[in-house]
Amino acid sequence: MVPISILIKMKQPTPTQKGLITGALMIIASLFSSEILKNPIESYFQFIIYFLFTGGIVWSLIAHSKKNGNILSFKDYFSIGFKTFIVVTLLMAAFAYIYFSFHIEFRDSKIAENSKMLLMQGDHLPKEIEENANQLKKMFLPLMISSAVFRYLILGALITAITGGYLSKNYNTK
Repeated sequence: MVPISILIKMKQPTPTQKGLITGALMIIASLFSSEILKNPIESYFQFIIYFLFTGGIVWSLIAHSKKNGNILSFKDYFSIGFKTFIVVTLLMAAFAYIYFSFHIEFRDSKIAENSKMLLMQGDHLPKEIEENANQLKKMFLPLMISSAVFRYLILGALITAITGGYLSKNYNTK
């Protein structure tokens, strides 16, 4: 059994390390959802992944706040949150690249849906629909990666701003 004094003196993970932990948990949850539970990538399970993302950022901010005795400004909190969510964003972009490179059936099903929709509209020639499908195949992977990057950057900044604002407000009112 480890003495409590050693546990207290253990070095706490940095915001970047917390981002790595959070990103790893999000990737594991994504793989669990899609590969084990066989949920589609756009399922409600995605909310659990966003919950993990939010939890990782809030964990980083609160832990840093406690470590510094709640004497941080909004700028300090945002800096800490940024260090966390930028790592998660990079991990999720890499995950999106790897996942969608190996799961081309998702791309093909989306392109088939789009082609079917264009055909039902009735104002496109079959050659136009085929050219559109070929163009979508070329654009799909960059589109999915950029979508992941922007989604996690915007959500990370929003979560950090709200939590950092709340924590810095609590400091300023004391």
